[in-house]
Amino acid sequence: MAFRLDHPKRENAQIRLEVYIPGETSRFKYNTGRNINPKNWDKKKCFPRVMRGKEGDRNRDLTLVLREYEYQVQQIKDLYGKSLTASILKKQLNEYFHVEEEAPVDLSVDYYLNLYVEELKNVGEIESRSIRSYKITFNKFKKFEKGKRILLTDLDNDTLTEFIVFLRSKYKLNDNTLYRNYGFFKTFLNWCIKKGVKVPLAFKDIKISPFETDDIALTELDLDTLAGLELDERLEKYRDLFLIGCYSGQRYSDYSVFEKSDVQGDMIIKRAEKTETHSFIPLHPKLKTLLDKYDWNLKSISIQIFNPNIQKICKMAGFTEEIKNTVYYGAKKEVVMKQRWQMVGSHTARRTFITIAAEKLMPDHIIMSITGIRDPKTLNKYKKINKESITASVFKVFS
Repeated sequence: MAFRLDHPKRENAQIRLEVYIPGETSRFKYNTGRNINPKNWDKKKCFPRVMRGKEGDRNRDLTLVLREYEYQVQQIKDLYGKSLTASILKKQLNEYFHVEEEAPVDLSVDYYLNLYVEELKNVGEIESRSIRSYKITFNKFKKFEKGKRILLTDLDNDTLTEFIVFLRSKYKLNDNTLYRNYGFFKTFLNWCIKKGVKVPLAFKDIKISPFETDDIALTELDLDTLAGLELDERLEKYRDLFLIGCYSGQRYSDYSVFEKSDVQGDMIIKRAEKTETHSFIPLHPKLKTLLDKYDWNLKSISIQIFNPNIQKICKMAGFTEEIKNTVYYGAKKEVVMKQRWQMVGSHTARRTFITIAAEKLMPDHIIMSITGIRDPKTLNKYKKINKESITASVFKVFS
């Protein structure tokens, strides 16, 4: 039996009782709840030093308490003999010293992930699509666990690095997708800290750098080409819905659900589903014609169905020029040649509106009011370079 300091280099180290119990694989360790400055501790005797003054008085009191622990351990040993176990010794010491055992706390990542998702649902501050994104990321973490029970306190640099490597190898995530996935996880861990859980701060030091994508925007000529296509009724609806996005500059979740009740004068005032900010969209003739064509009753279509169909339409429109598409996977760079129609999707509409508006010298604050974008940096990411516009501008200057 001996007394040790749990952290000998700390100014106030806790005093721990250690007991060897025959048959147990490791020494029994018990926190006495007392602490001492290591300079007042006698390492050879494993007891407080004999000193003078106030510190000496405190050390003598501590020594009496520790002697009481020694006495009680010996009494319990004599009582139980060979049947003594670590759990029995702990229980008896708790009873004698009136220590109430704390209820075990579940610090597993899984437990807190479920709490977090439930809070997101109950508070309702983010849309269901974002909650689905969180769930997808969290399900990936559960697969990373492989049945193990990883605790929040286990999330050190090594564990998180292994998780990132797992995401790269298992799901073939490029840096942009990985940045979003890990961003969800960081948001969750920050939430845990706000809840008072002691989470290692290693997650703040791990950086994943997103890369600038080779996303495209269509030109005014492209839009005229799309508008002039002869299509069957089904494809015509996909084309018209896409053009509504190009003419309004909204996210797909917003431009696919315009309603007449949103109209005030010659303007559609729409609260964005994702950000809850207002967009002030002029109801110009091209936009109004398409909305009136469907009596403002646009059926909601999932992106998974919409994107392949709008790509098919763009291929029919002849958008077949080859474009270099560069993707990064950590240190690995992958270049793939794609035809332009393959790079069109629901979000191309919003990017097209912003790019054309910027080329027409529409002020940024007006574009932001229409699109509901609040950060100029975000707006700049949407602006894409039109090679024809650059060429025309240079020829205009130097001709």
